[in-house]
Amino acid sequence: MKLGAILKITRPHNCLLAGIGVLIGSIISVGSINEVPGWEVTFAFIAAALISGAGNTVNDYADREVDSVNNPERPIPAGEISPSEALLTSRILFVFGILSATLIGKISCLLLAGFNSGLLAYYASSLKKKGLIGNLAISYLVGSTFLFGGLAVGGLEIVGILSAMAALSTAGRELIKDIEDIRGDRESGSESFPLKAGRRKAATVGMILTASAIALTPIPYLLGVMGKVYLGVVTISVGTFVAGMLIINRSQDRESAHTASLTYKIGMSLGLFAFLLGSML
Repeated sequence: MKLGAILKITRPHNCLLAGIGVLIGSIISVGSINEVPGWEVTFAFIAAALISGAGNTVNDYADREVDSVNNPERPIPAGEISPSEALLTSRILFVFGILSATLIGKISCLLLAGFNSGLLAYYASSLKKKGLIGNLAISYLVGSTFLFGGLAVGGLEIVGILSAMAALSTAGRELIKDIEDIRGDRESGSESFPLKAGRRKAATVGMILTASAIALTPIPYLLGVMGKVYLGVVTISVGTFVAGMLIINRSQDRESAHTASLTYKIGMSLGLFAFLLGSML
């Protein structure tokens, strides 16, 4: 089993984003990066990254047949890693992720890590084929990284707003990704929302969810939690999301959905960067 294949299937970029979400949540909760307790947040960061990697891996394991149509370049269909090796990798990462959550020393963190691990496994095996509810599950999981950071340091007030913003934007992107994957989903028997409701309606719901997330972006600034640096960077993030919305509104073919999904991903990364800068400056 090659290390390169393991890194590829776990998606280190997504794992890092999960960890950064935890870090941002903890910083926002205590109000200053200098007051963040290093021990708890370090283990929370590691736990989120490992559980995210486990979820990505078990998801690829469950999607190996669909990916042979939609994404043949991914590690399992490309033959870079076997299905059994991928499943073992996910189990190891789940175990060490929950162990890291235990070391934080807060039962709430352990419970959230355990619940999210179970939800990720259930999503991969069954829930993702149930349409919109599967999209919402993933959206919750993304938003919960902020909550996890808040729990690690004992605060949840403003983090709830950040969590909602992340969850809503993710829900919008998940629907767009489903439009992109509609051919493979049809062949695999998936009950994705675009298959049941149509591409146009899925795009519309995705844009509504995205607009809801955008509507929340000024709140941290208006409440005085974030300053002008946050406002400036998050404005760029909003512009990126709007560009993605325009792309998917114009056309719902596979290429447009792919471009819009990538644009959303850039917007989400910029949004996280805005929160991080806003927390420190």
